[in-house]
Amino acid sequence: MPDWSELPEELLNIIAEKIDFYKDFLSFSAVCHPWRSVTLNHKRPSHLLKPNFPWLMLTADDEDEDEDHRSFFIPSENRVFRLNLPEARGCHCWGSPYGWLVTLGFDQQFHLLNPLTRKRLPLPSLLTFENINFTAATPGRNRCSCVGKAIITVSSTGEDGEATVTDDAYAYDGNGINPQFLLVYLCIGGYQQLVFARPGDTTWTVVEQSNLTVDVINFNGKIYAVECAGLIKVCDNSRGLHPTLIVFAAKPDNVGPDRFYLVEFGGELHLVVRIFDFAEEIPPDEFHHCEVAAWFEVFKLDLSTLKWNELETLGDYALFVGSNTTFALKASDYPDQCKPGCIYFTDDCFETYSKLLGADMGIYNLETGTFEPLYEGDGVLSRFSPPVWITPKPF
Repeated sequence: MPDWSELPEELLNIIAEKIDFYKDFLSFSAVCHPWRSVTLNHKRPSHLLKPNFPWLMLTADDEDEDEDHRSFFIPSENRVFRLNLPEARGCHCWGSPYGWLVTLGFDQQFHLLNPLTRKRLPLPSLLTFENINFTAATPGRNRCSCVGKAIITVSSTGEDGEATVTDDAYAYDGNGINPQFLLVYLCIGGYQQLVFARPGDTTWTVVEQSNLTVDVINFNGKIYAVECAGLIKVCDNSRGLHPTLIVFAAKPDNVGPDRFYLVEFGGELHLVVRIFDFAEEIPPDEFHHCEVAAWFEVFKLDLSTLKWNELETLGDYALFVGSNTTFALKASDYPDQCKPGCIYFTDDCFETYSKLLGADMGIYNLETGTFEPLYEGDGVLSRFSPPVWITPKPF
């Protein structure tokens, strides 16, 4: 039997150069010590590797705050596996495509958490806010009176000290995104005001004129936000240390007060609208969802006229919406794993008090207007942190 550890380093480098996905790079490094040494010394920047297909982080088993493990569903492989993750115990979690979760614990502390490495980065505490009602006895109240959504962007700091947003490669080092370039936005409080901070900050910066914010996106180097009624605003960073949202575009015509998400794909800014209808059967009292997703609409913004054009298809793209940073993928980058033209959605209702969340999720085909199940196993229902999308990155 050949000794794979004795393959020439030159050959191993050639093999490593042809690897496209994170998971294959990890499998390569796990073969033996010489192979791992090649990956550690490999000159190819890790951000050029294609990320894994997103995982669905399920709820804690039986809402046991002493449970140290969390389960993850991998749609591309149709399997569930468990990770030892005590750092997420009892936490409300929000996902992202950058490999990091935003967590809020019963100790009222926010963190960034990488579920693969278990690395945790501190964010300012909830205690830095005034008049925020938080109690471990009623964790469901987090949904309404504390944080409606947490969003991660990649940012830099300008010469004037202001936070600016970038997609440039300098935000990446050889081990992925440099954490100093991560910027976390929260929609927080009864009026869902927008605030932001980076790891290591001691306080949150308030974005003025940002009430009723439901989603945020980094697009073309600027931060755009959508309000609960569909109005689009852009962050004006020209006002010193007091960033302010100003009106940018009206909502699409004939769109009601539904749930809104901002997402970029194909170099364009899009608005996703989630329309609800009453459930066919009245759920038990402990469930929140008297209303469930009935269909979705997607609009593309014409930046020259600030008019919205409704899309009939997403083409090769798939969208991921819910309690996570909204993002898009090209299905052709994930053959036999990702369904093109579909919206992968999870339950993100937050107008609830200590009721079970998580059941309203699935896969919606925009062109055909049809639904199919996403996941039908255990670990879906929670009173404070429903399943979320996370793109795992071990760096």
